[in-house]
Amino acid sequence: ARAAPPPRSSRSMTLRRVCFASWSTAATRGFTAWRIPLRQFSSVNVGQPSFETHPHLMQQGEFTPGFSAAEYAHRRARLVDTLPPNSVALFAAAAPVHLPNTIIPYPAYRQDADFAYLTGVTQPGVVGMVQVGETRGESKYTLFVPPKSKHSDVWNGPRISVEAAVGHFASDEAHEIVGDNMANVITSAVASARGGVFLDEGVLRFDDSIRATLGTAAKRPPQALRPVVHQLRWVKSSAELLAIRKSVNADIEGFKEAMRWSIDGTDEHEVGARHEFVTKRNGAQRLAYPSVVASGPGALVVHYAAMDKLMRDGELLLMDAGCERNGYVSDITRTWPVSGAFTTAQADVYEAVLDAHAACVAAARVGVSLHELHQISVSVLQDGLRNLGVGSPLSKGGNGVTQNIQKFYPHSVGHWLGMDTHDTPTVSTQTPLTAGNAFTIEPGLYFPLDAADVPHSLRGIGVRIEDNLAVNHRGAVEVLSEALPVHRREVEQFLRELRS
Repeated sequence: ARAAPPPRSSRSMTLRRVCFASWSTAATRGFTAWRIPLRQFSSVNVGQPSFETHPHLMQQGEFTPGFSAAEYAHRRARLVDTLPPNSVALFAAAAPVHLPNTIIPYPAYRQDADFAYLTGVTQPGVVGMVQVGETRGESKYTLFVPPKSKHSDVWNGPRISVEAAVGHFASDEAHEIVGDNMANVITSAVASARGGVFLDEGVLRFDDSIRATLGTAAKRPPQALRPVVHQLRWVKSSAELLAIRKSVNADIEGFKEAMRWSIDGTDEHEVGARHEFVTKRNGAQRLAYPSVVASGPGALVVHYAAMDKLMRDGELLLMDAGCERNGYVSDITRTWPVSGAFTTAQADVYEAVLDAHAACVAAARVGVSLHELHQISVSVLQDGLRNLGVGSPLSKGGNGVTQNIQKFYPHSVGHWLGMDTHDTPTVSTQTPLTAGNAFTIEPGLYFPLDAADVPHSLRGIGVRIEDNLAVNHRGAVEVLSEALPVHRREVEQFLRELRS
């Protein structure tokens, strides 16, 4: 296996000694007791933005914008504390996606969230390994990187090297993925992992022999790593909550632009494009997911994607859109009248959804689960349906929840939010909220055009209201997207101001 070569100058040799000394007071069997690492490597060829190449995006000491080397080291230390002694964790970068029938990479490669969380590496073709020692806090962090290739550099730009892996990304050891290099190192680590192997199966696509290694050298069948990392990611640091807030703020600016231009005769796609442009002007790298810009009955489709209609006065526009800014996402939905004023029927449906939204926001606090918030939304929307004259008295199911409400409210009231839109999905929605959580609240009602049990005036109306919330580290719940109005009269006034 090819380890990182020695430094090329006496200065870098000194820096290397300082860095390693900062990690450990004693080395034991190749493991190190965790300490905050010092940066020791400066190069334009780390394969992604750094302070040296992008000082307009990053501060000195950051691996990614807003996140320091110490933050990533702390995350890996939390992983080490979670795993049993003498265990190994293996995790891989996301596979690159290419445009159909080409070798052209799909624009804006997106890293696997778990891998990005642990490493700060935003490039493809990399595998990480953390070995947990016998003594609490002892660990060894290894990165496996693509081999150097002038051909790849010409077509795709420079990538992470073994030098950058150790010097910039603070791995204890680095190897190129050449021949059996990675398989041999992993085999040795797995063979001594009496505490078990925790695996992200994305590792297996790099080398078929690793699968055989896990079947023969491992002391027991590998366990899934994702649920372990999701538990860590579920509780955000102060830096993460700030990153989510900045993503939400960029999204809000995009919504303002969309609301300004969503007038009679405007194409849905144009409104979506204006939102996307403004979010990127405010620092976003990409949309968090394909935007929903649905006018009129298009709002009845939860994941409406066509965006090919002209919006008309008298219709509502439901827009569900988010952006990703420096690795963290937002996810906001607003529903507003194209004309600037709700009709009576639209107002009635909107108020029913707003009542559920307000009840859930008021109930959100430490100790309450998303599942409980969903039950609250169902209860309030049941009353709303009754007041709207929808259907006959709704029958109760054995669990006390109205069964046919799903016809008009087919989704849950919320989900976790963070590096992914539907973040940390292995964490149950029945888990009570705690400090550091971020989540959404998004009740809705959708009345099909052919629903015989719905008054004619309500048919074809779809309303959803979604906000992004977080529990700060004082335990208080904050509505991060509150700068974008939700109250009906405030929405109408906001539209007048934006369009004046």
